[in-house]
Amino acid sequence: MSREMARSTSKSAMMLLVGTMVRMVGNFFFVLYTANALGLEKFGRLNIANHLFELMLSLTAAAFGILLTRDVSRWRRNLDRLLSAAMMLAIGLSCIVPFVMFGIGSLFRYSSETMEALMISCLAIFPGAICILLESVFVARHQSRFVAMGSSIESIPRILLGIWALHLGYGIAVLMWILVFVRTGLMLFYWVSLVRTTQFRFHYSRTSLKRYLWRWRIFAAENWMAIIYTSLDLLVVSAVAGEVAAGLYSAALKIVRLVGVFPKSFTAAVFPVMSRLHSESQTRFQQLFQNSTRILCIAALPIIVGGAVIAHRIVAIMYKPEYAEAAPLLQVLIVVLFFEFLNPFLSHVLFAQHRQHRSMHAAAISLTFNLLTAYLFVHWLGPVGAAFAYIGSGLLAMSYYLSSIASKAVLIELLADFFRILLAALGMGLAVYFVREQSLLLIFVIATVTYFPLLFLLQGARIEDVRFFQSTFLTRVAS
Repeated sequence: MSREMARSTSKSAMMLLVGTMVRMVGNFFFVLYTANALGLEKFGRLNIANHLFELMLSLTAAAFGILLTRDVSRWRRNLDRLLSAAMMLAIGLSCIVPFVMFGIGSLFRYSSETMEALMISCLAIFPGAICILLESVFVARHQSRFVAMGSSIESIPRILLGIWALHLGYGIAVLMWILVFVRTGLMLFYWVSLVRTTQFRFHYSRTSLKRYLWRWRIFAAENWMAIIYTSLDLLVVSAVAGEVAAGLYSAALKIVRLVGVFPKSFTAAVFPVMSRLHSESQTRFQQLFQNSTRILCIAALPIIVGGAVIAHRIVAIMYKPEYAEAAPLLQVLIVVLFFEFLNPFLSHVLFAQHRQHRSMHAAAISLTFNLLTAYLFVHWLGPVGAAFAYIGSGLLAMSYYLSSIASKAVLIELLADFFRILLAALGMGLAVYFVREQSLLLIFVIATVTYFPLLFLLQGARIEDVRFFQSTFLTRVAS
């Protein structure tokens, strides 16, 4: 891989990171505002609607997006045929979503307010699906600046309009209409950007459509099972424990998901490079896999340990006292971060190797475990039971991913690195425990000056990792 390609991909990764941070940080603070403005029960209803919207949107377009990223990065001249086929299929799936939404709402006996929000959100599925497809094309073409710009175009109006609506006393339904409005505006921006930077022309071919559908089926099976198992927790909590419990669970889950911006941006940016590198050099591909896995562990473990120690402080700062019971949930849910850091990356490694069927097997295993345990755990333990089921399914998936990707020698090396990093994180957690009631600035300083020296002392991190991170994970591979 050339240095020019490495620089281009590094820039792409940075643009994706900035764009995703703008979107997620902005949305997170808006979530805090809505949580405190609506109260626990209405906040639970809003999050059920948003959760189901994101679930349906992912089922509609995410698999197409992954396939587009891989194929467009390799065969740019076939953009017209590939994007046209993906759009037609995504539109077809979008038409089914309202019936599924209504069925889920009726089955779980959601309130009329929740049902209204669900049905309004269906109108945002079509523009949202097109946005996912166009974002995938931009990433594959190293035009991630449009994705970063789109994040601002979507987030800023939605937040401002949402705050305005809540200030005037409007409810959940208006917030969902705002979602429809901003997703439609984002779709128009992406479409204009695509037309101006490419010579895209819609191309219908029955043969191309059938071929694309045939290749998509494995991606869809894997993606749908993975999405369902990562989304099942809140649905089970809402069905078994009610909308108030869903509000508490959502309050903790929103904090966890905020931190997930880093691995999502990295995986999206590096996937086109992995796809090309796999056919160019197995040595460099393996090097990228090992370095990336270690870096993700270095980033995830201190956040998990530190967050568990000061969970009560985090919840108290961000929410009203009625959300205090979200702190114990956060202490358990934060472990999910480890799998949200690693599992998406590992599944994309298999995609790059054209072994998506193995990723599908991992998704099937984790989904089966979650289906068998989530209801029972929530029934016995309350909302925290969903977190335990989520953790168990994530661990099973990660184990299968690693056994499919790495040799025994590489697994032993990765496991040794993991324990070194974990020891450093636990040492940091012990230091944070003694100052947990002090200012957050002091806690952050203590955590930093404890973790990184321990990390290098225990050889959990090396100088090469610093260089690897500074170049957005790619310069070392390209050299």
